[in-house]
Amino acid sequence: MESGSNVMRRIACIGAIFLASGLCHAGDTSRDAKVHQLLNAQGMMTTFDEQMRMREESSRRSVQMMVDETLKRLKPNASFRKKFNDAAQELFSALQPPWSAQEVTDIWASIYGSKFTDDELDQLLAFYTSPVAQKETIAGRASLAEFGQYLQSQYAPYEKKAIQRYVERMQVLGKECRCKR
Repeated sequence: MESGSNVMRRIACIGAIFLASGLCHAGDTSRDAKVHQLLNAQGMMTTFDEQMRMREESSRRSVQMMVDETLKRLKPNASFRKKFNDAAQELFSALQPPWSAQEVTDIWASIYGSKFTDDELDQLLAFYTSPVAQKETIAGRASLAEFGQYLQSQYAPYEKKAIQRYVERMQVLGKECRCKR
């Protein structure tokens, strides 16, 4: 059996380990908060959110145009009209990326933030909250159209594959429907 002082030492050691791990975690949380503040000052959080919203709106418009054209061409009955619309909704869902704007921001924060020390993050925060940096942030956001075009070109193969699956499904439904042309 252990003596009372050995038990107390073990309890103190365990307590110190928990306290140290808590302090390390608190430091990470503070650092994470700092990185997120920096991304906010840089306009990155808003940028990611807007990009995802714009991509979703573009997908919705594209899918709606396709289904409208299909319905116009085939003139299906109400039952098949619903099937075509359901297939279009499946296509729209398939075109959605598997991540949220917050997840994109968190991933970016982790990658980007790891490149700087705490002191450097403080300096960056001081800069990006200054008037000249705020002006730079606004100017940078004005360049997003070009960046959006680049992302769209990278997304095109994913979109093409989803649309191809949709077209194949529409062909099958068209044959089943035997709709008037």
